[in-house]
Formats: sequence, C-alpha cells, structure tokens
Amino acid sequence: MWFLQSSYPALPVSIVMGSSSTVSFPSTLTNTLSINPSLPALVTAGLATSLAIETVLLRWGPDRMSWRLAGQTAWGMSLVSMLAMEMAENVVDFYLTGGVVVIHDVRFWMAGMVSMTAGFLAALPYNYVRLHGFMREVYLINGQKPGPLIDIDEGDELEVSVKNDLPVESTIHWHGLLQRGTPNMDGVPGVTQEPIPPNGSFTYRFATGDEYGFYWYHSHFRAYYNDAIRGPLMIRPSAGRSRPFETLAASSDELAKMLQAERNASSILLNDWTHASSDEIYEQYFRTGAFPHCVDSILANGQGRVNCLPESVLEAGPGLGLGSSSSDMSSMDMPGMGKRADGGDRSMSMDAMMPGMSMADSSSTEMPEAEQMTPTSDTMSMGSMTGMDPMSSTMPTSMTDSMPAMDSMSDMDPASTMGHGSMPSMGPLSPRGCSPPMMFKPGFDANSLPPESCVNTTSPLLTIPADSELGWLAINLVNSGAVSMLSVSVDAHSMFVYAADGLFTSLQEAKMGAASPSNTTAINDDPASIWMLTNGSAKADTSTLDPASLAPHDGNIPPPGAADVTKRFQINQTDIVTWVVDRYPYVEPSVPIVYGNSSDGWAANTTHHLPSNATVDIVMEIAEESMDMMGHPMHLHGHKFWVLGSGSGRFQHASVAEAPSSVINLKNPPYRDTTELPASGWTVIRYVTDNPGAWLFHCHVQWHLVSGMALVLVEGGDQIQSLLRASDLSSGSVNATSSDAGSSRLFGPLSAELAIGLCTMLGLAVAAVLS
Repeated sequence: MWFLQSSYPALPVSIVMGSSSTVSFPSTLTNTLSINPSLPALVTAGLATSLAIETVLLRWGPDRMSWRLAGQTAWGMSLVSMLAMEMAENVVDFYLTGGVVVIHDVRFWMAGMVSMTAGFLAALPYNYVRLHGFMREVYLINGQKPGPLIDIDEGDELEVSVKNDLPVESTIHWHGLLQRGTPNMDGVPGVTQEPIPPNGSFTYRFATGDEYGFYWYHSHFRAYYNDAIRGPLMIRPSAGRSRPFETLAASSDELAKMLQAERNASSILLNDWTHASSDEIYEQYFRTGAFPHCVDSILANGQGRVNCLPESVLEAGPGLGLGSSSSDMSSMDMPGMGKRADGGDRSMSMDAMMPGMSMADSSSTEMPEAEQMTPTSDTMSMGSMTGMDPMSSTMPTSMTDSMPAMDSMSDMDPASTMGHGSMPSMGPLSPRGCSPPMMFKPGFDANSLPPESCVNTTSPLLTIPADSELGWLAINLVNSGAVSMLSVSVDAHSMFVYAADGLFTSLQEAKMGAASPSNTTAINDDPASIWMLTNGSAKADTSTLDPASLAPHDGNIPPPGAADVTKRFQINQTDIVTWVVDRYPYVEPSVPIVYGNSSDGWAANTTHHLPSNATVDIVMEIAEESMDMMGHPMHLHGHKFWVLGSGSGRFQHASVAEAPSSVINLKNPPYRDTTELPASGWTVIRYVTDNPGAWLFHCHVQWHLVSGMALVLVEGGDQIQSLLRASDLSSGSVNATSSDAGSSRLFGPLSAELAIGLCTMLGLAVAAVLS
C-alpha cells in the first residue's frame, strides 16, 4: 500500500484500504476439500484472492482502469496493509476455529465476521499514518493528479480523445497554444465548443506548427480545474533552434550536458489547493459575497503538506511582521536554466537546470482522489522559467502562496482596495494565514462563513533527483493555481531563466521570482542560503526575476508605428460578485460564438469584432471607480502578444504612438500570452489579428472569470466557418491519445471492506454448493 500511495497518489482511499479483509475463496475451498494448509499458505492464498478481486474491481468498477494499471494498483496494495490484514484475520480465525472449515456451522460464519473485523482494524494505524492528510473529492484525468504529461515534438499534430465520466460538464483548454486553423479546438465552452456533457466525449485534434516549449492544459468549465483537472504539455523544440543558455557553456562538452539536462527536465505543476470543492466555494462566494482568496495549501505535482503558521506570526497581521522587498511577477510561463535556481509568479511555468532539489511548499496537502475524467492532458503555461545550475547536492526549495485577491497584502491600501464594501479591521490573520474577507453582500458578515482552522499534515513532498554527472538540472515549472501568486526559490541556488510562456527569451539570472505574503517552509537550516522571508518577499540583496526584461531570444519585435486599432478597457469590480473587462460582465453563450451569427454571443456587448491582419493595441487600466483596485493576470487565447509597458495610475496618452519611449517599449518587449495588470495601474499590449477565430480574453484568477471578467475578441469572422468545415473533415495524425479513465467517488474504507466481504461471502456460498 505504501508503494501504491507513493506511485499512484490519485487512487481512492477506499480502494487503497479495501479488499484484503476477508478469508479468501481459494483458502476456503482447500479446507472444504479436506486439505490441511498451513497458516502461511492461507495468508498467501488470501493475498492472491485479494489481488484478483481488487484487479477486477478496478477494471470493471467506477475507476474503469486498464487491466495493466488495475493489476499494478492491486499489487501496490499488498506490501504492508494487506499483510497486516491477512495475518490478523487468519490468526484470529485459527484461534477460533482451529483452522477447521465447517461451512454449515453458524459458528464458522461468526468466526469469519470476527476475523474480518480484526483484519480491518489491524491495518488502521498504518493507514492512518500513511494517509495523514486531508481527504476530499477531486476530479482526475486518467486517475492521475496532475494529469499525464503530453510529450511531443515541434511540428507534431496532436489528437486527444476525451471521455467525460464526471457528473458535471467540462472542456479541456490548451493553455498558450494558438490553435491556428482550428479555432474550434481551443476548449472554451460557449466560445469554441459546447461543453462535454457527463458520459459524453470529444476529440481534440490540432497541429502545433512551429510552436514549442512547456505548456499546460486544464478544464475551462466553471471552476473545475480547481478540482484537479489540469496537466502538463511539453512540445520539445527542434534541435536546430538556438538555445539562450548556450552562452553559459564553457565548452562543447558542457553544452552537451546542458542539452541533455534540458531533455531530462522534470515538469512540475504548482497550484494552490483548498479542502473545499470548487462547487462548495462557488456557492458560498455567490451567496455571501466573501471573495475566496484564502487557500489551505500549495501542491507540487499533487504532493505537499499543510504547515500552519505559529500564533505569534498570525498576530503580526498581513505583513507577518516582515518587510516586503520583491517585485511582482504575474502569470507567466518561464522555462529557465539556472546555476542555482528559483522563480515564482501568480501563474507561471518554469524550466530550469540546477542541482537536485526537494520541492517543499509553504502549505500543501496530500489528497486522496475521488472523481476522475478521461482527458489526456492539461497544461497551463501562465509563466515559464528556465534556469541552469551546476549540480551539487539536493536543493531545498521554498514556495509561498499569496492571496491574489489582495495582490500584495503587506502593501495593500485598505481604502483603495475596498471601495464600497464593508471592511474588517486589518488585525490578526486567520488560522490559515489569511486576512479576513473584505466585502460581503447585504445581510452577511464574517459570522456567515464556516469556522476556519488549520491542522498540520505529514503527507510526502515531491522530490526531484539530480544527475550530478551532468552538472545541471532542468525544471519545467508552471503555476497552475486558481487564485494565488506563488513565489519559488531554491535555497543556496539561483537560476538562469531562458524561456517564458513556452518561448525562448533573453537569459536572466535570478534567485527568486515573484513574492507575496504567506507561510513558507524552508528545508535548509542555514539562514544565509535562504532567499525568501516567511511572508513570501525576498530578502535584502536577493535578485528577483524581472519579467519586463524577458525579451524574445529570436529578436521577434512588434510592428512599428501606430496601431490600426486601439482598445481601452477599464477593468472594474462593479458589484460585490461582478467583475468586468469592459463595462459589461461576460455571460457564457448557449451557442458557441465560432458558429457565427447563429450564436447568442455573436453580437453580445462582450464580443468585439476586429479586422483581419490588423495591428491592435489594448490599453488596460484599473477603473477609478472600481470597488477593488487589485491587479490581475490577463490571458489572451489564440495569440501571444508584446507587452509594451505597464505602470501605476492612469495611462496618460491617447495612444501608444503618442507615448514616449521611456513609457512604451517597441524595441524588445516581452512576448507572452499572459501578463500582469498591476494594482491601481495600467498595462499595454500589442498583437496582430492573423489567426481567424473567437478568442477569450480574461483574468486568470478563477473566481474573477466566473464573476464575468472576460470578453471575446473575434477576428477573421468571415473565414471561421470554412475553417470549422476543414477541421471537421481532417483526420489529423495521432501523436498522443487518451483512454483508460473513469470516475471514482470517495466512498470510504468501510464500504469498500463491506463490498469485498460480500464478494468473498458469495465465494464461500459457491463453495458450500460445490461441496
């Protein structure tokens, strides 16, 4: 069972603990036939039967695993817990019956029930220690959390078959991929497709063209990717592409080692995590108006633990008694190679080369799973960094989780942040390390919320081994969370970031990425080698990543001069649970917008139609009348864009053409698919409408999106229908497919024991008939 939990953390606890608590049919049959087996023989027979029953249940039960995976899973359960169960059962059985099976004697059946109970209880202490985390229902892809890595090469076409075995609708969005020529494959319900209903299926088929880098995929329906519908996607760049880290190599031999480390890179999905499901949080948010900014933990590839802050730190308030000295990284995907590595941001993906490292997070839990889905992969590259680092030994890693609803709590101005909402005093933090909610609907206050608590857990942490012979370790890292900015640092190491949102960038060395307040777990006892403070900010003189300096490595620059179209969007919280990008809250159309004027969203006030092949500037500003002045990670589907500039206050110019070069960068701006709009500030982006389709533009804070903070940008509207017809007729080439997934409700260990017991009792009845 220990092997199973380590290798298959997504398996339901009921499956893990179940199946070996009964006397087996084979052992019973041998006794019925007057065979006198020894106790070891009975234990062996019991294990064999349990394995067989468990394999069948995993194959044909709610999980619907393949025979191979079902067999592997059943074997994993037999190491410790099943042995304890079988030993207890058979010892008790021998004590009560002397090993004599008399099927027609009621005392035999009573002894069997006692031995079943003993077997169940014998494994409880072990299972409690092993499973010491917080259990909740989750939605899984192929029984995994995160979903399986989709690993393809530049130029490949991808086909992913999705079967929805969930009780809810869903879709899969391929975060950061452009979907050129396939606008109906972007995975956005109401925009590019209808949602996949329960028991329904959908096949995503698209070419990746010249795209490369680390990305992620996730559900784009309601807030269900918060429930674990997410996974990594790697498009390996062609060997002919120049790498930014080539300049670090002192010799051709070292460059070869760097390239090998890049090929061996571990992919890590970081995410904030809550003990409540997204549906529970959704209901509470829209009922009370209390924004769900607080999370319970941070997970790295589904692993982590809760580390509660001490009372003295909670009493210190939002700053945790520490100063803040770090720059703000928004939602970004950054590959990076680093000589000592680290990076962070509200939603980021990072590739880095560095010494071996142990991922520890500020607060995270291990969670047994419950609901599963059949998507193949789910990748979100809201920021990726790559860093190279000479190998040394295992690198302790610190991660922090910030409350995005407050952007930077230690620097927050309550008056400007709150607007019209009712605001509690900025006193002590809650047990989970959060400031109290800022706004409520009329008739609700903090007493309307469930009581909050924090309990430490001891679940295992993610460990990434490093090959010291290579001298470098590469890591792909993405913040796939729902609300939190994340800071990541590797104690005693820094990193060379070489890619962002999948694409190679100019090389940048940093010890730490974004910073924001939260609780941090440091694994290194040497204070001099730890770069991050407990509140998530960087220590003095610690270099932090500057996203504005991540210029494209290939020299890709924006079209010069004035834009053909300029859009100004006033980002605004207009009501307690309403957020808008441009005056009107987005409502998901019932008919997808790519279907043209037959869609109820085609002419909606949140749909903007743009000319083809035009240079478009979007000026985003936090509206002066907004109830909350916080910043936002803004993500555009179907495009990457140049981030021309950002700042505080208002953008004081009528257009980009009128702004001075000190404000706007047209020479070497970053090229991203997500960027941070700073609190009480502005950001300007530029892109070219050369990809016909309907593309969602939205805040990637999950609760802002479901509150209306999105709009749709349509380009090449007269070409979309012909593209849809071509997409429907094309068979594509399959480079990755998905199958073998299912649904598994967390129904508890006792009911699993009962199910196995009934199966075995049925076997005994058959034996009685045969005898």
